[in-house]
Amino acid sequence: MKEVILNDILLSKPYPDAGYDFYTILKAAISQGETLSINMDGVAGMPTMFMNTSFGKIMSEFGVEKLKKSMIFKNITKVQIERIGKYLKDYSEVYNPPA
Repeated sequence: MKEVILNDILLSKPYPDAGYDFYTILKAAISQGETLSINMDGVAGMPTMFMNTSFGKIMSEFGVEKLKKSMIFKNITKVQIERIGKYLKDYSEVYNPPA
């Protein structure tokens, strides 16, 4: 299991670029059947611009369930859990509407 310190990615670039960098890490893990440990220590927020170019792009390629199964979060706050959960739920409803 590979660990990623998300704050290191978020602090290094503008949010869309950081999201794309995180997307490439996620995609590699999913493609190799690995689980990614995401350390949220020091992460103040996850703007939608970041989530669109990371989580959104992965979900459009692999689906929501594949994304969920490929990640384990460490040092995550309740607010962050709720924010990520809402993003995944909203994405599912918009792009995978119920039949």
